[in-house]
Amino acid sequence: MLNEHAKSLGYLGLLPFIAIPFYIIWGNISYFEGISFYTQYSAIILSFLGGILWYDGILNKKPKRQIYFAMLPSLVGWFSLILMPPLVTLCVLSIAFILVIAYEFKALVMDPWYRSLRIRLTAITLVGHGMMIWLVLKSA
Repeated sequence: MLNEHAKSLGYLGLLPFIAIPFYIIWGNISYFEGISFYTQYSAIILSFLGGILWYDGILNKKPKRQIYFAMLPSLVGWFSLILMPPLVTLCVLSIAFILVIAYEFKALVMDPWYRSLRIRLTAITLVGHGMMIWLVLKSA
């Protein structure tokens, strides 16, 4: 079934959010490489979520504000990467993930399995961000 594939791919997409903090702790990658890899991946995934909103807005003929809102995750991720220090970037990305799921719950019609999946994926993503924030604070 398609939803089983979506679940599998969603969980596979969590691997960098889980692995990178541990790779930094274990010394497999440097702190600076890990922060860079992690924040870049986070911004990419945030952009992907914006794409879901974009597609839903077009497919379901939603008000045009949804298409405009769908651009925000990409812009927030990119601007945070190029303009902000790592701690602020991680906090901004965390807040953006929360805002995206809140908007999805308000604006999208989601099957129960997808809603449940999004909650789990976002929760684990936020735990990973929390670990990275802890690593940044610890290194300061």
